[in-house]
Amino acid sequence: MLGIGIDTGGTCTDAVIYDLDTREILATGKTQTTKSNLEIGIGKVLDQLPQDLLMKAESFALSTTLATNACVENKGSRAKLLLIGAAPEMIQRLSKELDGYGINDISQIIALDAKPENLFSNPQDPDWDELKKIAPELFADCDSVGIVQTYPNANGGRFEMTALRILQEELTIPLTIAYDISQETDILKVCASTLLNARLIPLIAEFMGAVHHVMQQRGLDHVPLSIVRSDGTLMSEEMARTCPVETLLCGPAASVIGGCELAQEKTAIVVDMGGTTTDLAYVRNNDPAMAPSGIMIGQYKTAIKGLDAQATSLGGDTAVRYQNGKLFLDTVRVIPISILAAECGHVVNDLKKMVQENHTHTRWIHEFFVLQKDIEGKAGYNEYEHRVCEILREKGPLIMRDFLKETGGDLYHMGTDRLEQEGVIIRSGLTPTDIMILKGDFQGYDDAAVKEMIRFFALNLAEEEDALPDLIYDAVVKRMYKSVAAFALRHAFPDKEDYYAIENIEPMLDSCYEQARIREVLPPEELEDAQLALQLPMALIGIGAPIHVFLHRVAKLLGTRGIVPQCAHVANAVGAIAGKRIARLDIPVVAKYDGYSIIGYTVVADCKQHMIKRREEAVEFGRKTALEEIIKRAQFQGLGDDPLIEIETEEVRIQPSGVLLEFVVHAKAEYRKQS
Repeated sequence: MLGIGIDTGGTCTDAVIYDLDTREILATGKTQTTKSNLEIGIGKVLDQLPQDLLMKAESFALSTTLATNACVENKGSRAKLLLIGAAPEMIQRLSKELDGYGINDISQIIALDAKPENLFSNPQDPDWDELKKIAPELFADCDSVGIVQTYPNANGGRFEMTALRILQEELTIPLTIAYDISQETDILKVCASTLLNARLIPLIAEFMGAVHHVMQQRGLDHVPLSIVRSDGTLMSEEMARTCPVETLLCGPAASVIGGCELAQEKTAIVVDMGGTTTDLAYVRNNDPAMAPSGIMIGQYKTAIKGLDAQATSLGGDTAVRYQNGKLFLDTVRVIPISILAAECGHVVNDLKKMVQENHTHTRWIHEFFVLQKDIEGKAGYNEYEHRVCEILREKGPLIMRDFLKETGGDLYHMGTDRLEQEGVIIRSGLTPTDIMILKGDFQGYDDAAVKEMIRFFALNLAEEEDALPDLIYDAVVKRMYKSVAAFALRHAFPDKEDYYAIENIEPMLDSCYEQARIREVLPPEELEDAQLALQLPMALIGIGAPIHVFLHRVAKLLGTRGIVPQCAHVANAVGAIAGKRIARLDIPVVAKYDGYSIIGYTVVADCKQHMIKRREEAVEFGRKTALEEIIKRAQFQGLGDDPLIEIETEEVRIQPSGVLLEFVVHAKAEYRKQS
């Protein structure tokens, strides 16, 4: 059986044709991701594959870093959160706590007071009529809306369902409810996850639409489509469109599966270097480590159960910049100047002119602004923002000073922050990818624009021009070294996770790195006995197009092996098609006490809380509910109509022989391969 795996990353789109029976890669393809029109890149990479094999494919699986990159760069569509069961003044009081979970603008939250039944002695429904009346105005500037209810288990999430029906009648934008995303009890995590999910819906919808159009054009629209989830399993297109937050870290999850498949290494740290991020994941005995309390990505603490991966702002397209006369790697993605120069003939001449004028500045006046998305006729943007986009649409990419001249902007108050955060415009500048092209480590683009940028940097730095490429490589190696070291320490000492956060141990990591650099160049007999060194006991598996340039050096500095397997450049696409199809859910059967005596058990089913007195009946009702729900979840996730189902029951007590808190019914469904 042949399958097609596609990975759409921040920089490249990769594809493989994979024999699912023999576990063999039959063909590969790679091209640039075209963010302004995703289907161009997807179409190009499919056209690189042998068409006779392509037409024999029986399954199609996708992974993408679009959601991960949006979180790391704090980008995404505009969304608001309807929080039911909270007064507006409560949101004000919780602003600091919400900020800690990634919601740093409380104007995104609309509070609707209510008290659910089965919990309050004076239950109160929200004012549904008022919501219906004001909804069009409340959410006029939104691309999507998330709905969260406090204490959903009290009434089975009835408030969420009712609000969903009302907003579906009044609005024409995508809506998402917390019930579809998580059973987490931490309401702030649920709020962050649901708001983030709403922000990602338009992004994933655009991606899936592009894939569909490409498949239809090539006669592949009959092939079933799946997408990788955060835990490395596959889900249906319907689930991905409803719960795009489930695609968080799906790129890293695919890379772990693909990397281990290719490297045949049982225990390792997988280092996936893409265009925007370098993602780290730990594998022990072929099992990827999962985040115990939900994924943390960018500014967001989420309730999404998935791969315990660490996304670092380091990629081939990371911006190389300067400050106070020193070179540094920023945390944002820009278009490599060599790629922009290949598309726009005036780029090299603009840079030459600036260098010839000996033009220096504390600001990054060497960077270009490029239009990514057209907002013509779209509400919610001010006059200046519309003018910026109109000028870039007409003139094409503009170097900073030409941009300011055309827009009338102020170099110190650009007014482009929101456009950049929302991915409407993007900058182009110097990146590690450009240095790889300059050094011959990456082929396909001319280095003329890179040379001019290096000359410009030399004017603004206290460094020789010839030294800058190696300094930039060193900066990449150092950031990767520190990220891998901090990640390894966190896994070695899980009970001290907060202590080993990279921001807490950065001075120690800086010292370790410098000592490791000394060991690189000095023979063993010249080293002092007392050396502050980090030695990793596991190998590093390198994935991604740029990784071969940096991984072996980082591994050597950490005293371990670096493995870059064959076809590592398309490992994410391999991981996408090789992923398992599994669905899981838990149904709690909660013990209710009167003093020290159990008076019954509660189970939430069909938007109701059921109270059952006898233990055996309650557990049986929980198992029946779990079976019904896992069948629905399996269909939603795309596991077919006849999956393999397992139901298990676990007692949860304060101590092994202590007070009973609940029974948890664990349900699992796995795709049953047709014979």
